[in-house]
Amino acid sequence: MKIWRMGLLVGLPVVCLAVLLAFCGCEGATDEDSSGVDAYLAAHPYQSASRDTPSAVVLTLSPVSGVANAIGQTLVFKASGGEGTFHWGVSHTTIGKIESKGADQAIYTCLVVGDNDVIVQDDGGHYASAHIAPVAAGTIAISPGSVTLSSGALNASFAVSGGTPPYSWTSGNPKLGTVSYSAGSSYVASYTAVAGAYGQNVITVIDANGRTTSATVTQAQ
Repeated sequence: MKIWRMGLLVGLPVVCLAVLLAFCGCEGATDEDSSGVDAYLAAHPYQSASRDTPSAVVLTLSPVSGVANAIGQTLVFKASGGEGTFHWGVSHTTIGKIESKGADQAIYTCLVVGDNDVIVQDDGGHYASAHIAPVAAGTIAISPGSVTLSSGALNASFAVSGGTPPYSWTSGNPKLGTVSYSAGSSYVASYTAVAGAYGQNVITVIDANGRTTSATVTQAQ
């Protein structure tokens, strides 16, 4: 009986020491990459994918000008670009009317011979306009013929040559921008765009004899 007790007392520390060593061995094994995750990440480092910047939405109208010199005369206009459904209108309802024909076209009908503007708007609030004159442009010319305002630019300058002064200037769609000039130097004019308004506008100049010419202003983001 004494021998068994002595053997138990001697063997118990040995067993405890073995268990302790085994536990320490397991603890050390957790430092190794047993799952291979570290090796995979080293071979496949994270890279941020680039994203393309969406292009600005621009609504355009074609043609940008027309001549209506007879009551009942019709002109066809086509809108392109923009977002959603197109909504048509005119600046002077007593001079002419506009009727939608299909998804992107409209027909202007002359009610009274005179200056008018066709205006189209989309569901996104973008605008475009075209000028209608009672006579064709003669030797009068405007420069530049087209301007694009982007990245926050709001101003553009225009000059007219030919024709007979004084000249008068108009903006086809004041919601997009306005044009200003001096009576003493009406051959030059300044256009100021409305901040945050995007689309295509038409700037028209008329000389003392009724000759007309126009330029386009495209306002992009």
